[in-house]
Amino acid sequence: MSLLIEVPYAGAANDYLYARICARRAELASGGLFRKSGSNEPRQALMAEYRWVYRQANAKLRNKLLPIFEYCELRLLVMALRYLAAGEREALSGQLQQSLLQEKVIRVVETAEQPVEALRCLQREYAEEYPFFDRLPTRYLRQGPGGLEQELIGGYLQQSCRSCRDQAVKRFLLYLLDMRNLQALRKHLRWQVPVTPPLLEGGSLEPGLLQKIWQQRDAAALLTLMRRYARQRQLPLEDADEEYLLQGLTDRLRQAGREPLQLGVVIDYLWRCWLAAREQGVRIFEEQTSVTPQAAEVQG
Repeated sequence: MSLLIEVPYAGAANDYLYARICARRAELASGGLFRKSGSNEPRQALMAEYRWVYRQANAKLRNKLLPIFEYCELRLLVMALRYLAAGEREALSGQLQQSLLQEKVIRVVETAEQPVEALRCLQREYAEEYPFFDRLPTRYLRQGPGGLEQELIGGYLQQSCRSCRDQAVKRFLLYLLDMRNLQALRKHLRWQVPVTPPLLEGGSLEPGLLQKIWQQRDAAALLTLMRRYARQRQLPLEDADEEYLLQGLTDRLRQAGREPLQLGVVIDYLWRCWLAAREQGVRIFEEQTSVTPQAAEVQG
């Protein structure tokens, strides 16, 4: 049973959709994502475009892309549950607008009094298809939203990397899984955390290598591994691990997306939309939190 909505019509032929996506991709640099959605709100614009791609794809193509869409929607679900925990009902409903999640999933979250109540309902409904859902309520009660995010997203990446058959999609998911492991190692070494980092299984990086780096507390070896994995010329700067690894993924997807009639075009486009929404979100945040010299004088 899928977490996502079903599309009751055939969808477009691949070549036709690829051509349309290439055209839309060319418009991203000039704000195409926000013009097409009619919204400057990053999350809404992003989800509207993801919904368009999902509904335009034919059943075979949609099935190939399903792990990417499910991954994005589960991240959305984590944010919605955070709003639920904070009692921010309006923000919760706004977060789920344009979502591809099944209506019953949205209803469970919107009507629950507490996140654990929603998680138990989802456990009963989806644990057979997504076994890691069995661990969600307990993980949330023990470790809160942070533990829930690790269990939900980490569990999904491990499951999807094992089951995904399309190699382009699998490479994308593997990078995300490996990225989480590298970031976990980097964080534990930087802050000298005494417990073993929560490394996910099934990635493309050799588990023995990651364990050796941790056992030897070898930060230099980790930086070298990150540079080699992200295919960058320089080592990552302090506190810039995420941006560094994201750039590595962006480079890979852009290279794979150069062939106009291959699945890489769609994955590259979805990723570029995410980057555009992320950049817009940062810009809005900076504008809202910046204080001009004149305003500072007034406040003083």
